[in-house]
Amino acid sequence: MSLQVYGKYGEYLTNGRIGIGDYNGGGFMTTKRVYFGEAGNNFDSDRLELCGSDGLYFTWGQGYDFENVIGKLDCEYEVISVYPLYEDIYINVSSFKFNTDVYAHGIIINSDERFKEDITPLDSNHLKLSEISPVSYNLKPSEAFVFPSGLTSETEKQRLEIREITEAKEKIKILEKERFGFLAQELQEVFPELVSQNDDGLYVDYLGILPLLVETIKKQQQQITAINELLNKN
Repeated sequence: MSLQVYGKYGEYLTNGRIGIGDYNGGGFMTTKRVYFGEAGNNFDSDRLELCGSDGLYFTWGQGYDFENVIGKLDCEYEVISVYPLYEDIYINVSSFKFNTDVYAHGIIINSDERFKEDITPLDSNHLKLSEISPVSYNLKPSEAFVFPSGLTSETEKQRLEIREITEAKEKIKILEKERFGFLAQELQEVFPELVSQNDDGLYVDYLGILPLLVETIKKQQQQITAINELLNKN
């Protein structure tokens, strides 16, 4: 069996969407809606659009009620006034969070000079790597398996599949592997620019440490070169 959803645009009736819950296809970005369909409104894009007006959650196992969330995007809005275009405009200031290891062929980050200002070279005040301590650690295991509040009887609890509980235990094993890094609280005292915080805790910008490493190595190499020149003179 197949299902085809037609939209309203053009002779091919493109831009079809399937709404879920209180879907409202129109309105500004403040309209609450969840849908998936073809991206765009006025051309045949042949691209899938997945929309949740307040965020996106990718889950596994027992899903959201059991906090089995692989990745999530929680949207936040900041209200500003721009007249005469709109009285209020809502700016999305959210970020995507993964709750699992991410494997990729590469990570390319925008570092174009045209998008930067107040550019200054790093000086000795920034090169304080000796004040932070790399550590090895294990992530704490997940909380014990908790049944959702809607399941009150033992019979209902028994309906949960053992396979999914086993999958949760396998996830815990992955989290227990030895890892290397820094403690965010310690790093925050030395390089507060590299630490951010949200409701889930503290996060470290590990890529931001790379320029500090490069500049420190350069300074050390200059010192080694100067020492070698003095030794050669003697």
